[in-house]
Amino acid sequence: MKKNIRNALALCLAVLMMATMLAGCSGGASSSTPASASASAASGTSSNDSTTLTLAINADILTTDPQALNNGTTTSVLYNVFSNLVKYDDAGEIVMDLAESYELLEDQVTWEFKIREDAVFHDGTPVTAEDVAWSLTRVMTDESSSDYMNFSPLAEAVAVDDYTVHVVSKDPYPIMLQLLCKGGAAVLPKAYFEENGEEAWLANPIGSGPYQLTEYVKDDHVTLVPFADYYGEQNPDWEEVIFRVVPESSTRVGELIAGNVDAVNMVIPTEWERVNGNEGTAVVNGPSTRVYQLALKTDKGPTADLRVRQAIDLAIDDQTIVDTILQGAGTPMLTRIPSGVNGCNEDLVGKYNYDPERAKELLAEAGYPDGFSMKIEAPTGRYTMDAEISQAIVAMLSQVGITVDLQLLESSAYSNVFSAHSAEDGFMTCFGLGFFDASYGMIGYFGVNTSGESNWNDQEYIDMYYEAEFNMNEEERTQLFQEMQQMVADEVPYAIICQIDNSYGVKDSITMTPRLDDVWNLSTIRKV
Repeated sequence: MKKNIRNALALCLAVLMMATMLAGCSGGASSSTPASASASAASGTSSNDSTTLTLAINADILTTDPQALNNGTTTSVLYNVFSNLVKYDDAGEIVMDLAESYELLEDQVTWEFKIREDAVFHDGTPVTAEDVAWSLTRVMTDESSSDYMNFSPLAEAVAVDDYTVHVVSKDPYPIMLQLLCKGGAAVLPKAYFEENGEEAWLANPIGSGPYQLTEYVKDDHVTLVPFADYYGEQNPDWEEVIFRVVPESSTRVGELIAGNVDAVNMVIPTEWERVNGNEGTAVVNGPSTRVYQLALKTDKGPTADLRVRQAIDLAIDDQTIVDTILQGAGTPMLTRIPSGVNGCNEDLVGKYNYDPERAKELLAEAGYPDGFSMKIEAPTGRYTMDAEISQAIVAMLSQVGITVDLQLLESSAYSNVFSAHSAEDGFMTCFGLGFFDASYGMIGYFGVNTSGESNWNDQEYIDMYYEAEFNMNEEERTQLFQEMQQMVADEVPYAIICQIDNSYGVKDSITMTPRLDDVWNLSTIRKV
């Protein structure tokens, strides 16, 4: 019986993959011309201009405020516009940015940062400790910010003098530096806000990073130019950088092959041969922290029963998804914390639960011998092979009697559901870590972060989280986070599917290093 199910699934997935490949082959050439013309008209420049770097991205930024939304695409672009006290480099190491030095003071909760005196905002005003303190206070007190919970461990930020700031946590906080690398810790111009207001700043976002934003046309493009008075080393290769929004994968690849863009993100496996087989372009793969997971309501409906959630997890063949849809560019997972991230439970990496016969037994025990119906909302075109993975999961669930009404949502509609916490039964996500520590992933399993997704709030888990988060003993801290990952695997508020790799299509004329956090670091994208 199990063999028959696997054969049926393999056939279903094979048909799905063939349809995807045919769509990719037929859609690329015909749909690339209008998009290219639109971008050229909007920017007034050609991607053949040797001083213009044009990048095609799968989704639009959602705001020009780096503190407002915890969104990967937004962060990946605005990383170049704003400065932090410290930041991650391409190797994932924490390096100085606005800070020249830092130390943890004797009270073990106060971090003192000395900031550089040559940094100015894009309007020419100096960056001071007052700007740093005001910016951090903004994100730690604004409950509407999706980064608010992540900054809740902070008690205050105080300007000691013009170039010294104290960042104080409520308790000893071992990952202060990782937190301050996040987009939410970007430094904004206090005086500009006070004089012009937030709306004016959103229309003309001013940071102190290596690039300044000169044009943003929603759902079309973002244009950045180098900031001449940037305090750090400048990349001399680009006088202008254009991020073009091209949601459809085959269209992005078509634009790359046609020479209209220099690099594209999210090249799906069915497009690899197309990119590598074209003269002058190649696929560049790199690791990712993104993990697919299916949120399951724990407080209502059939999935409120643990046995039903376990059955759903057992019905999904993660390895087949990785092998067939991702063509090996991923890893089955029972944790959302991937290898390479501090606190990962390696016993849950490369592991998955698949036993459809046991899934049927559990459904019968829970009172659903004939299965049930549910609705799953999922993105299409936002993450690598997202629609295909969701469709495969629907096919797998049907084999154990669960009928799924799959709602595939384009990026903006998906973001609206996510932001409004309005998912009905199940919700597909592809979670990425904002900083490389288990705490960031594990905070996603309680409070506002589960609202409208799984609604799981386990008090034992919450207590363990706060015990781990403020524990300065690294061994004890890691042990707690690993136990929490096992708890999630057992309770299944989220059926965790797989970690995915990053795949970019890149012209041979440029070099770039794929980053674990998906950021486009314009300072290190260079001409060959």
